[in-house]
Amino acid sequence: MSIEEFPENIKKDIEDQSLEILDVIRDDVIVIGGWAVRALVGEIHARYTMDVDCVGDTKDWAKIEMKLKSFGLKPVRYEWGLKIYKNYEPLVSIRDTKMIERVQLRVEVSEPRIKEFRTHHYFEFDLKNYVKREIAFHNKPGRVSVKVPLVEHMAAVKLGLPVDYKNSFDAAVLLRLSDLDQVIDVIIKNNDWKEMVFKRMPKMIGRIKDSSRLEHMLMINTGLNIRDHIDKLKYIEKELKKKE
Repeated sequence: MSIEEFPENIKKDIEDQSLEILDVIRDDVIVIGGWAVRALVGEIHARYTMDVDCVGDTKDWAKIEMKLKSFGLKPVRYEWGLKIYKNYEPLVSIRDTKMIERVQLRVEVSEPRIKEFRTHHYFEFDLKNYVKREIAFHNKPGRVSVKVPLVEHMAAVKLGLPVDYKNSFDAAVLLRLSDLDQVIDVIIKNNDWKEMVFKRMPKMIGRIKDSSRLEHMLMINTGLNIRDHIDKLKYIEKELKKKE
């Protein structure tokens, strides 16, 4: 079950609990994934997330692990980083508890080099090249200040990731604020990430055009121009082909 299918009060509660975890390690990581997009684009990021995806320096993993343990979490260490799964315990009233029985809050802290599954390609985040942004809680006062990559870097990585409604919609809101030529430059500089972009682009365009798809509906609901976005995707694809 997608988080988007939950009632509004549950989605906000899940996000607040996720953000509380992020607050514990915010000084030691650069946030990527859904929370990074939210931090960069603000309220137009009209989707929810229960995952905290971060990158950090390997020398900080022990400190991150200790902080999470002090928060009552049990990180598991892997070669690539740390992973935490925590069963969601609602702080709001729920009519049907069955819908949240398998819901977990997930935290992953990995190396800055994100590897594409089953290929030699990777996207590498620069741990020294970031901006600071704030994310507000839903149900309580306060905001969490986090370090996030530049908007063009987040757009570039999203264009090469597997196509689902999250990555498709995130790419749309990020490209709205991006310099497209800088996005192209970032793609080229990341281990030929453009091959991943070429691979994903037709499917991404097809799904955005499909009015039955969630990413299409999210774009409509947030006032994004679908034709304009598709033109941006085609421009990026065309310019990347020129550089082959």
